Amino acid sequence: MNKLNKTHSKRLWITWGLIFMLGLVNWSCSKDDDINSDEYYVKYEVNSSTIYTGGKLDVVLTNENNENTSLRINTGSQWETVIGPVKKGFKSSLKVNEVGNNYGHLRLYTQISVSKNGSPFALKEINGSDEPRTSVEINYKIDF
Repeated sequence: MNKLNKTHSKRLWITWGLIFMLGLVNWSCSKDDDINSDEYYVKYEVNSSTIYTGGKLDVVLTNENNENTSLRINTGSQWETVIGPVKKGFKSSLKVNEVGNNYGHLRLYTQISVSKNGSPFALKEINGSDEPRTSVEINYKIDF
């Protein structure tokens, strides 16, 4: 191999090496951008049952602005709401407390589900019991 071919061969290897390195850097950057552009929606659900009518529950949830939102719902019914969009790392929280007294007959069931980029909601946290209780709290941090 003559000196000209050796120099050309070296330059060719250096050029391909640089192209490979730039491609690797570009691929890793675009992957981070994709992660940061993911949008999540959080669905909070409360279901309760009791032998009494007219009861109320205080519900406190974390909204898309990372603030607590308080509202009052009826016992003996199913309730849900969806918030978002939020980003990965969002800490969802749902607290439910009995208002008044159901004399040991209130059963509470709660769920947090998450949708990523428009996909169907996936159940992430659940707390349900057939034992009577007056309050429940569940939390979930988005990590997928």
